[in-house]
Amino acid sequence: MVMIYQMKHKRFLQTFLDRQTKRHLQELFGEKSYVVINNISHVHSKDSYVLNVTLYVNNFDNFDVAYPHGLEMLIERAWNVVGDKKKIIVQSSFDSVQQ
Repeated sequence: MVMIYQMKHKRFLQTFLDRQTKRHLQELFGEKSYVVINNISHVHSKDSYVLNVTLYVNNFDNFDVAYPHGLEMLIERAWNVVGDKKKIIVQSSFDSVQQ
C-alpha cells in the first residue's frame, strides 16, 4: 500500500513540475532544462519523504548561483500542492541535456 502511495506522489509531482514550474525552471537553468523524479521514499524515523531527483541542464552560465537552492525551492512549492504536507529531503544530482 505504501509503494502505491509513493508511486502516486511521484507521478503527480512529476506532472506538476512538467506543467506548472517549467517556465521557472527554464529561467533558472536554460531553455531545454527539465527535472526527473527518480524515486520517492518515506523515512519513518523522521516522518518525512526523501525525493531523489535529477536536473538536466543545457545552460551552465548561472548554474552555480541557482543550484541547488533554486531547484529545491521549485520542488518544495510543487510538493506543497501535491504532497501530504510532510517534510521532504531533496537529494539532487545534475546532468547535461543531450543535444
